[in-house]
Amino acid sequence: MLIIIDGYNFIFTVPELERHVKVNNIEPVRDHVISLLSKYKEKKRCDVILVFDGNYTEASLPKKQTYAGITVIYSKSGISADTEIKNITSLCQNPRDVSIVTYDNDIKRHVKKCGCQIIEPKAMYKEVLEVLTESKKIKSDEPEAKQSGPSETDAKYWKDVFKNLPVEEQKPAIKKTDTPLVKKEKKETSHTVDEPGYKYQGTPSDETQYWVRVFTGEKKDEHQD
Repeated sequence: MLIIIDGYNFIFTVPELERHVKVNNIEPVRDHVISLLSKYKEKKRCDVILVFDGNYTEASLPKKQTYAGITVIYSKSGISADTEIKNITSLCQNPRDVSIVTYDNDIKRHVKKCGCQIIEPKAMYKEVLEVLTESKKIKSDEPEAKQSGPSETDAKYWKDVFKNLPVEEQKPAIKKTDTPLVKKEKKETSHTVDEPGYKYQGTPSDETQYWVRVFTGEKKDEHQD
């Protein structure tokens, strides 16, 4: 879709724009309109041509330029913006896909014959504001990082943080292996120094044999007497 806008006609017929125009100081308002329409074009994904009367602009401005995707045309000396718009619409191959924004009756009659659509400047300005306001509302409902991702500064910060982590934290998890079975040793029961070990562990075998011989010998002596 192509939208062709009669620049100064648009500014002077929209009260919200016209009241900001001062004598011999229309440039700031013109730049504001270009900025608004460039944002509108980005959201609507359409082509926009903004035509200004070159007889009322600085001579240093180029006759045709592109600003943020918008084609801005200043009519040649001695040619009005109306004539420029008529010439453009006459060359359109798909006039049904072309809309003209103007209040000028002469332009309206011409573009209707060409088959183009007509949009009133006030209606166009209202639509532009609605589209841009809706866009801001959607952005305010979601975190900025979710819409555009982390900023370059944030990304660099977190990259440095993870880069400078201690080596222990950067080591991969230890691979789990089968633990070999270890025979559990019997834990010795603690005892005091004054108590003999055999009270807890039993009498050693050598000592047992000794006492067996002792008592056996004593019994033999008693029978002999």
